[in-house]
Amino acid sequence: MPFTDAELLLLQTAESTNLSAINLLKSANLPEGSLIYTYNQTHGKGQGNNHWESQPGKNITASAVLYPDFLKAEQQFMLTKIVALSVCSLLKTYGLPFQPEIKWPNDIYINDRKIAGILINNEVSGNYITRTVAGLGLNVNQTAFKKYTPPAISLKMLTGSDAPLQKVLTDWHIQLGYWYDLLMQSKNEVIDKAYLERFYRLNQTTMYIIRDELKEATITGLADYGMLRLIDKEGSVITCGLHEIRFLHS
Repeated sequence: MPFTDAELLLLQTAESTNLSAINLLKSANLPEGSLIYTYNQTHGKGQGNNHWESQPGKNITASAVLYPDFLKAEQQFMLTKIVALSVCSLLKTYGLPFQPEIKWPNDIYINDRKIAGILINNEVSGNYITRTVAGLGLNVNQTAFKKYTPPAISLKMLTGSDAPLQKVLTDWHIQLGYWYDLLMQSKNEVIDKAYLERFYRLNQTTMYIIRDELKEATITGLADYGMLRLIDKEGSVITCGLHEIRFLHS
């Protein structure tokens, strides 16, 4: 199994664990699987300019360091898949009333509410990925959130009780190691199958805003490079990259 030499580095506070990890790697060589984490993240980032809200001492905000130099740059979305699957696998151990789902490209939903977000930073040399910082924000014990669309949810809101943060972090680390090991073994078909089984709105027809146009379409899976593939009501295939589609919520 990977991560046998991993280090766990707790920061008392951090603007962003991804940024802290990237800066730390400029002067230190951390073993693969090492975690940089804090329970007080002040300016957590999501995709683009999005902010990740996290009350101090309530949630998991952590970043894992990986060296997937066996992966070509064009395969980098496989890393997003295994991180998402590791979170889903973790959440399933809590016997929740709803199944966790992966909302493309980097969120985890439960019952149409967001419980986790993923942020991946890859470093590429030539045609291969040399280093990855995989960040996770997971709502654990926080129960009050600002008004977002979709609304946020946490483990405590689903189970009714607090979860020990250190155990949640350790359990996620174990799940990440499991899925990363499958990736190292080139078990891509296993990963792809598991990913699609948890894919939010797969084969459901609903409304989206696609390139600034309201359209009725059905998600059918992924296209090359991790782009989202849909089919509209006229039967035309649409592929969308980041920022080209907006999910609508009731």
